[in-house]
Amino acid sequence: MTLKTVFCTTLLMVIPGLGQTEVARAETTAAVTPNGYVYQQTFMPKQTLAIDLKKTAMFVTDPQNDFLSEGGGAWPLVGETVTRNKVVEREKTLRRVAKEVGIPVFYSTHMYTHNDYKNWKSLNGIDKIMFENKMFIQGTWGHDYHPELKPDENTVVMNPHKGLSNFWTGDAALQLRQYGIETLIMYGMAANMCVESHARDAVENGFDVIIVADAVAAGGQAALDAALINYEFLGHEVLTTDQVVTRLRHVKAQGAN
Repeated sequence: MTLKTVFCTTLLMVIPGLGQTEVARAETTAAVTPNGYVYQQTFMPKQTLAIDLKKTAMFVTDPQNDFLSEGGGAWPLVGETVTRNKVVEREKTLRRVAKEVGIPVFYSTHMYTHNDYKNWKSLNGIDKIMFENKMFIQGTWGHDYHPELKPDENTVVMNPHKGLSNFWTGDAALQLRQYGIETLIMYGMAANMCVESHARDAVENGFDVIIVADAVAAGGQAALDAALINYEFLGHEVLTTDQVVTRLRHVKAQGAN
């Protein structure tokens, strides 16, 4: 029995009204397909958000060399899925379309100072990985933006986060509220860490969240699969890059902004 089968079967045991036929359906694998995102958990309710372009923004986590460039601190862990998912190309596409339809792009970046590296005493698992690999040190190449994703005039760079979520250790909630944002189209790095943590906190702070499932990557396929499962619970919608682009262009064409 696979890990995915164990998860789905266990989950179904605590959801009233789901019988044996639903077990078989819930165990089907799908996720990212050429026709868009297909939910792996077929019992999950589906919805289509009404997008108001004046209240919508792209929200990008950690578009930095340590994650997205060969030679970055995390590249040995994430490089394979970054390359396979064409994360940089998809982030470029989404940023270009954001400008096209007139919505801002918010950057939430990771940063540690030299004093953090010297003085922090309690490190959890992911912190240890980052500290051991000298990641996101202020002023270093690894901390800098990927060269194809540097901020432009349509980018709002929020204060950097030191934990997994800018809503806790940055100014995300304040910045988004000041810009009148209600709906976030969220993607970036890493899928099961900062993207998931930002999505969870965004929902807890009252934002609508669309997660772009093929514009993320992680430290291996298991971590990526785990993130996609949780996105289905956390997000108001889970879509692919192509689906987001089509939706935004349609809204723009309809003059719904």
